[in-house]
Parts: sequence; C-alpha cells; structure tokens
Amino acid sequence: MNEIMISTVLCNILIGCFCVVVLSWAVVAIQTVINDFRREKREEKKAAQDDEYHQKRMSELVR
Repeated sequence: MNEIMISTVLCNILIGCFCVVVLSWAVVAIQTVINDFRREKREEKKAAQDDEYHQKRMSELVR
C-alpha cells in the first residue's frame, strides 16, 4: 500500500513538472511572436524614415 502511495506522489510530481515546462514554453513562444511583430513594425518605420531622408537629400542635391 505504501509503495502505491509513493508511486502516485512521484507520478503527480512528474506531471506537475511537465505542465510547468509546457506552460513556460508557451509563454516564451507568445513573447517571441510579440517581439517579432514589434521588430517588424520598427524596421518598417525605419525604412520609411530612411526613404524620406534619402528623398530630401536627393532634392537638395538637385537644387
């Protein structure tokens, strides 16, 4: 009877650890997706600023 109780406790601990690992993996995946989205937005904004700067410099050069 005592062996069954120890086995059940160890099994519950193993399942709990697995759940913690899966949840932490899910959190990291969500953070990665959010950071990638933000990085894309920053890169698009920077590209637009670079294009605008280039156009201003070219118009000044032509004058």
